[in-house]
Amino acid sequence: MISQQVRQRRVRRGYRAVSAMVGFLLTLALMAVAVASVSASDSRPTIVLVHGGWAGPGSWSQVVGRLNDDGFVTVTPTLALDSLAGDVAIVQQTLDQIPGKKVLVGHSYGGEVITNAAFGRSDVVSLVYTAAFAPDEGESLASLGAGYNPPAALPHLIFSGTPFASPCLIDPAYFRADFAQDLNPNLAAALNAQQRAFNFPIFFSPSGPAAWHNLPTWYAVSGADRMIDPALERAMAARMGAHTVVFEDASHAGGFTHYAARFSKMIEQAAAQGDD
Repeated sequence: MISQQVRQRRVRRGYRAVSAMVGFLLTLALMAVAVASVSASDSRPTIVLVHGGWAGPGSWSQVVGRLNDDGFVTVTPTLALDSLAGDVAIVQQTLDQIPGKKVLVGHSYGGEVITNAAFGRSDVVSLVYTAAFAPDEGESLASLGAGYNPPAALPHLIFSGTPFASPCLIDPAYFRADFAQDLNPNLAAALNAQQRAFNFPIFFSPSGPAAWHNLPTWYAVSGADRMIDPALERAMAARMGAHTVVFEDASHAGGFTHYAARFSKMIEQAAAQGDD
């Protein structure tokens, strides 16, 4: 007969075997969940945010923070702001270095840059604009603005050389009133401190082929914009057939500051275009 001690040892060995098997199965299950999670994350497009004139990549900080919190990878290239062709090349080179699908987001002049940079690319799934230019081929920023209210900063530009033919900055004394009147003085001052000289002749550079003809687009109109006439923003959005929202009291900078939460959700909607 089997002794009581032998039976107990066999029972303990059985428990250990069952426990090991359960642990192994749980490990496999957890690994499967992790792989699925990584795969889902990897399938999301990278969000490439392109700043405008008199600005830098830091202007996107609030939007970037929200997108990162929601699990999106973001890239914010730094434009040279010297020529349209040069800035388009910078964004195209950035796209070339990022695997997978991308969403391009542009503010102000950055809208023209993404319009050109995305043309003919199969890796860009959608375009998102906030208070941004969206020209068609052959149009310039100057020609787009014909018949609309001119930029409020135009009389307040400080040129490094010949007026209207050289790089320039917005006079800091007028920056908040012209560019960011809906922001508190501290936040407006922070944006002003990030100013980078914008080469004024870019205003007259003709746009290349427009990617918005072949890509889904989203547009956030800044309803109180003093740099781009809100009526022009609405007209460009309508011409593209863009999914459009209007931030009624937003300044030129309001779409990515005061309205950062809503604008980030718009970008995520555009990113869902690439999850198919």
